[in-house]
Amino acid sequence: MDSFLACNNLTVRFYEGVKPVLHQVSLSIQKGEKVLILGPSGSGKSTLISVLAGIIPEHIEAEVQGEVFLRKQTGVMFQDPDSQFCMHRVNEEIAFSLENRSVPREEMDDIIQDLMQKVHLDVDPHTEIHTLSGGMKQRLALACLLALEPEVLFFDEPTAQLDPTGRMEVFQLLSQLATDQHQTMIFVEHVLDGVIEWMDRVILLDHQGQILADGRPKDVMIENEQEMKEAGIWRPNIFPEKWSNIIQNPFHPVSQTLMQTFEARKEKHEEVRLTDQEALIRTDQLQLSYGKKMIMSGLQLEIKAGDWVSIIGENGSGKSTFLKHLMRLEPIKIGHIFLKEKHLKKWSDRLLYEKAGFVFQNPELQFIQDTVFDEIAFGGRQRNWSESLVQEKTNQLLHEFGLETHATAHPFTLSLGQKRRLSVATMLLFDQDVLILDEPTFGQDEKTAKELIRCLKERQRQGTTIIMVTHDMELVDECADQVLLFHQGEHVYDGSPYELFSTRELVDSYQLRVPLHYRYAFERKDVLEIAK
Repeated sequence: MDSFLACNNLTVRFYEGVKPVLHQVSLSIQKGEKVLILGPSGSGKSTLISVLAGIIPEHIEAEVQGEVFLRKQTGVMFQDPDSQFCMHRVNEEIAFSLENRSVPREEMDDIIQDLMQKVHLDVDPHTEIHTLSGGMKQRLALACLLALEPEVLFFDEPTAQLDPTGRMEVFQLLSQLATDQHQTMIFVEHVLDGVIEWMDRVILLDHQGQILADGRPKDVMIENEQEMKEAGIWRPNIFPEKWSNIIQNPFHPVSQTLMQTFEARKEKHEEVRLTDQEALIRTDQLQLSYGKKMIMSGLQLEIKAGDWVSIIGENGSGKSTFLKHLMRLEPIKIGHIFLKEKHLKKWSDRLLYEKAGFVFQNPELQFIQDTVFDEIAFGGRQRNWSESLVQEKTNQLLHEFGLETHATAHPFTLSLGQKRRLSVATMLLFDQDVLILDEPTFGQDEKTAKELIRCLKERQRQGTTIIMVTHDMELVDECADQVLLFHQGEHVYDGSPYELFSTRELVDSYQLRVPLHYRYAFERKDVLEIAK
């Protein structure tokens, strides 16, 4: 059978790089196949789909060797949907794609309605794009791609910035489209649950950008389990096991592991935690606003010094906006924020940023230097540290975050995972009272994410308060002392992760996708009650 999409001995090197990102990659994809590309951060996953989609070298310069067999009509959905939009309203954005196909204007309205219905984008066609949630923006991005009638759809971590519920909704939508339209789909994903179950094939890349394995998902997962673990590649929580088998059989190894984890969390929660910590941050009748839009009002909360605080909630609930208010990146219009009982407005910029470090959701927003080394070293040099101390601290962080070989590279040339590691490393040069992080682990492989969390835990042990917005409920459950849940313009929960995740009424009310050991405890209880 002739290949529908293929490459042969593909090697790609970016001009500023010493070594190739991809090395002698050969693969062939057939029409209608659903393919998942896995690999650690920096293994060339995004580069591979950019070549197969025709983006490299046509739009992004790189040295490309080998043969590439492309399709004429392709569509790519990126991690950040906003980077793909160029119009103001939903219908205008879809119409822009239709104009590229020379569709007559009088036919557009019906096609737009059909596409919006197909992707379950249930909003008024005249809705302004910036008002949509992250999940709705990805639905719009998909509608725009389908309007182009692509032969192949590429997805570069399309759910990375979505809350757990939005992520599963997008996966379910794509699965249905794949079935209904026999659409060829190529995925790069870190979060595998919800997508690997309906893939035809998995291609596994190693750190050198070479193919380590290529085959059926179940076979690749089983035969390469150790290699994936060593390479730091996330693995699915359940697959290739079936959840129904785990629930019905309490002696299943996965069942026993889940129950042991649940009991350990319960025991940890029941330990008496004596604390006389002072409040580091306190809000009083705070209004959260983004531009002219009011998101939340009357916010009253307190964060203790030395705690790990996780802020969770659906996209658009005000989590990132709250962090920006803490760092004065958004003005306080109504209400008050106190840092160490001193009003935030009374802190000078220099003193505030010596007390608090902030890691942006988009790491590129904080890069201002031309090399990775200089980016980390910048803060120390600004404070007139000796060059020997700057060198020592910077080299230590380069080693700690696996960036030694990229010390002379420009920050913008790094992979997303490497950019994320760099953004955190730049904030760990100092011993701030509080580190504020917006989704620091998304786009990271397992090994790097765990190393990052280890570093943050060490900082917490030294007395640093950690405030983190995250969609990773396992991370919340493992690390958080305090959880703040924002939901539809309200601060609806303030307490421990165990109390939140083990209270079924809260889980159901706020549609939380809890860690599997809590889900197991809920559903196992149901099984036992039915058996009675």
